[in-house]
Formats: sequence, structure tokens, C-alpha cells
Amino acid sequence: MRRLVFSPRSIPVAMLTLALCGPAPVVPDEGPAPARADKPESPASHGVRLADVWADLAARDLDGRTWTAADFQGRVVLLDFWATWCAPCLADFPHLERARAGYGDRDLVILAISLDRSGRDDLRSFRRRQAVTWPVLFDGVGAAGAVPRRFQVEYPPRSLLFDRRGRLVAVDARGHTLDAALRVLFAAD
Repeated sequence: MRRLVFSPRSIPVAMLTLALCGPAPVVPDEGPAPARADKPESPASHGVRLADVWADLAARDLDGRTWTAADFQGRVVLLDFWATWCAPCLADFPHLERARAGYGDRDLVILAISLDRSGRDDLRSFRRRQAVTWPVLFDGVGAAGAVPRRFQVEYPPRSLLFDRRGRLVAVDARGHTLDAALRVLFAAD
């Protein structure tokens, strides 16, 4: 068996290496970091209205329907950017289904914008297995697609919630935060 032997010269070299590395940064415990702070801000987060950002877009969903800005007038709209490989996205499906069931007849539009690059048939099959009942937009080019580019979404999860006047009211509202935001938006109805 081979035995490690240190020479007296290796100790100063090791100490110098550790000193140059410096101490570990001290991070105060201030609770969890802001959600998705590593993502770039979308244009909508700077006061741009949904109709302005979507203005000349025409995007097709998996069922063949084309969505334009006119489809959103007077409606609460949730744009949910997701992918089949995104675990946090899939964890939100029950909340999205509850939102669709609870507010769909009160003019809530949920559009899931898939950032997948798989085939259309693969995504349809995935949607059936996961019981996704809201429209899924898909063009097969992921974040390079027209809708993600327009909203500056590079990777999921990302959600944008707009009120009936097309104003952004929440970014990345997911789970119970989304439930609360929708309750507030529909309380006036």
C-alpha cells in the first residue's frame, strides 16, 4: 500500500493557497431569496400592457386555435411559460387547474406557452397524460419562439398575470400566491 508523505515545503504552499482563496462569504440569514431574481425582467414588468406586447402576434395552440391580442380584451390573462422537463412548472399544474375551474367561466384565460423543443405529438401526449385542460401554445423552438422572445422569457418557470385592462399585476405568482392574486382580481365581480 502506498503511503502519502508530505514534505516540510508543502505546508507553506498549502497555507498560501488557502489564504489566497479567502474566507467564505458571510451571508446573513434574511429568509428566502426573492423568487426568480436570476431571470431578466420582462418588458411587461416595466408598465407595458399586454395588448402592446402581444399587438401583432398570432400564436397557435395545440388544438389549432390562433390567439391574438383581441382574445384578451376585458379578460384576466395568465401567461404561463413552462416546459415538460421543468419540475416547478409541473408542480403548479394543480393550482392552474383549480384556477381554470374556479374562474374560467368568469373570463380567466390561462395560456401555457411551452418552451419545449420536442414534437407537437409528444407534447399533445404529455398534455393528455397530465390532464392539462387549458390551451398550450407551442411552436417547437423553445425560448426562440415569438411569444417567449416578445416577453423576454429565456427559461421556465415564468408567469405573467394581467388584469382586465391588460395591466401586469403579478410576475411569477405561483401556487398559493396565484390563488390569492386571482381572489383579489375577481373579488370585484
